[in-house]
Amino acid sequence: MKKMVTGFLVLGMLAGGAFAQTDEKGGKPGLSLNLGVQTNIFKGSSFDNAWFTLDARAAFPIGASLEISPEVMATVDDSFDFKAVWLYPGAMLNYRLGNFFIGAGAVLPIVFLAGDSNTGHISPKANVGYRLGHLLLTAYFVAWTEEGIDFLDLNFAGATVGYRF
Repeated sequence: MKKMVTGFLVLGMLAGGAFAQTDEKGGKPGLSLNLGVQTNIFKGSSFDNAWFTLDARAAFPIGASLEISPEVMATVDDSFDFKAVWLYPGAMLNYRLGNFFIGAGAVLPIVFLAGDSNTGHISPKANVGYRLGHLLLTAYFVAWTEEGIDFLDLNFAGATVGYRF
């Protein structure tokens, strides 16, 4: 756990330094805060739960059309009792095409359940979105990869609306 916290602190310092820079094309890094909802897409049971999400994403341009986006998303169920909280730290590589973007990356699910925590395996994530001024609309898909679970058997899909600073 200490290594993970140290890693987040180092990532935060690097992100802070990068925000003061611009790339060779003049693009500036950005930060967004996003609210959303996600649901389950499981084998045999889908769309029967809703979880609310809050996430923070950074965007570091790489050339004219690519950006790296470290992110962390917190998820709680619709009862807001906070007995179960999921954190998804991760990173995405996005391809920008005008105001649209599409990307892929990975997240590390961390589940806090009744005072206990458990870390899952690194899971693939894909997203697609649209940016209009400061408004950011994103749809995403996360496929959990755990032992004994086949690929694409335990999935989550969601949508967020955010503000990009």
